[in-house]
Amino acid sequence: MSKPSLQNIDIRKSSSSITKEEINNIVSEFGTPLYVVDEQIILNNLSTLENSFNNYNGKTSIAYSLKSNFNPSITEILNKESILFDLTSLGELYFFKQRHGNIDNVLYTSVTEEESEYYSALQSGISKFVIGSYHGLVNLISASKSSQKFPKVLVRINPEIDVNADISASIDMGKFGVPINNSSNDDAFYIINKIFDTDLLEFHGIHFHLGSQINDPSCFIKTLDLLSSLIIKLKFSIDDFTLPMIDIGGGTPVEYTKPVPSPEYIGKLISDKLNDFIQLHDISPTLIVESGRYLSAESSILISRIVNSKSYPDCKFHIIDAGYNLLLDSALMKQEYPIDIITQSNQTNYENIKIGGRLCDTLDTFHLPPGKKYPCATINDLVVFRNVGAYSIVFNMPFHCQTKPAILLRRTDHSVLVIRESEKIEDLFNSEGGNLSSKQ
Repeated sequence: MSKPSLQNIDIRKSSSSITKEEINNIVSEFGTPLYVVDEQIILNNLSTLENSFNNYNGKTSIAYSLKSNFNPSITEILNKESILFDLTSLGELYFFKQRHGNIDNVLYTSVTEEESEYYSALQSGISKFVIGSYHGLVNLISASKSSQKFPKVLVRINPEIDVNADISASIDMGKFGVPINNSSNDDAFYIINKIFDTDLLEFHGIHFHLGSQINDPSCFIKTLDLLSSLIIKLKFSIDDFTLPMIDIGGGTPVEYTKPVPSPEYIGKLISDKLNDFIQLHDISPTLIVESGRYLSAESSILISRIVNSKSYPDCKFHIIDAGYNLLLDSALMKQEYPIDIITQSNQTNYENIKIGGRLCDTLDTFHLPPGKKYPCATINDLVVFRNVGAYSIVFNMPFHCQTKPAILLRRTDHSVLVIRESEKIEDLFNSEGGNLSSKQ
């Protein structure tokens, strides 16, 4: 493979500080496609998120949603920062423990809420759970009784309000959480009262998650107003009611190709509202701000190579050696990633382009901002996708027998190490049962 020249290259400004020279050196050594994670960006974004809620008149903690990127090295980086971790499966718990994560910093939020799952999580030492159904409450009580472990519990509410976000998690009769007002047992007021009625659980707070990529943070204000009414009812119903923790979930947006509200703006808006909230109810809960996408997305790039091109009257169509098997959000959500092109040419001409992946699927084309032109490129030039650190890597799939590429970590001292080796085709074959069929 020829080595791309880095002269006269126009690369858009990005939060990642990985330079063109570093990209060139990495490709020379490791080839393409591959991911590169920038440790400093993870730490910078964590600091930004923490500082965004400095105005809150109480304690604030950040929780990393492991589902967004469960690479063990990223877990290790964040665990050293003593933050919380939002885990949603026993598989994630295994990954977390293998990296010696502090089990006291885990918030366990199951979707299925099965008794056997709760029992295993309790046996592992997890002491804080988020439940989202009455059936989940019953199962957690049963698991607590059989394990003789007595966890702290947050109740996940669904405010059932409109949320301006790429993905809304607050819809009528939705999958997650329980309504604030409902005619069945799946009701926040009813479930919280039941928790206070048992000696096996300790009520620890209220949780909600409104959506991903929230474009209008006023939904947090609406939710806190609804929650305020619930607190009034609970204080009237339960003697010495307290609210140790309030978890507002995630939703801090990442800027891909369109402007989004800043973490500072969102943090101040929520903090000001919460300060009124805690003064009204004479409580001082710890504020939990969850984040997976914001902490991990901007840290990572996917480097690919143009392997074929064809010309049309109005554009050039490039085929690259990556596909939506490595960037599944591109197909599922029509995600537009910031894209840079590194050319071998010294020319500064620009052209209309389209980019397609290596998969035999019409959906395997990448969404580009309308009207944007890119440097004229040809075979062996590089295409760099930015802000791919959240979900892209965990959605990797073997369509067309495609193996997983390597993941590199650029440390804060700019050294580079492999944190996931590239998958061999023999390993993929055996993982699909190839080694079993030969024995039959």
